[in-house]
Amino acid sequence: MTPSPARSDRAIFARWLLWMLVLNLLWEVLQLPLYTLPSSSIPFYKAYALVHCTIGDGLIAAGIYAGAAFVAQWRWPLDAPGRGLAVLLPLGIAYTVYSEWRNVYVIGAWTYDSLMPTLTGIGIAPLAQWLVLPPVAVWLLRNIPRAR
Repeated sequence: MTPSPARSDRAIFARWLLWMLVLNLLWEVLQLPLYTLPSSSIPFYKAYALVHCTIGDGLIAAGIYAGAAFVAQWRWPLDAPGRGLAVLLPLGIAYTVYSEWRNVYVIGAWTYDSLMPTLTGIGIAPLAQWLVLPPVAVWLLRNIPRAR
């Protein structure tokens, strides 16, 4: 069993999660045209969708960080980034495949616009999101000094 994270470990996690939230918000804005939202005619619905999806992305990021921490310890972005990402990336992709399939094909929360490239029916943009953003967040965490 992985021990509880110490204060410095929680600070590393918090900084990584903050980078993930910022990156995911930017990604969600950029990929929004690839989706068709059922209530997009309602004022502010797109803004709501962006906030809702970014918060969801943050929850996913926190969960998969914990999965990586189980294998590579809580400080994995600094001490073992390769080992942590080797666990985190497949978890992120697996959850994305499930979530996209469920939301598009089961409950109809959104659909793909004709511009969305797909791989076996799953959008490539959300798959790329969970392949690209976690390593970028690790790089930012390791290379951008924290504010004091």
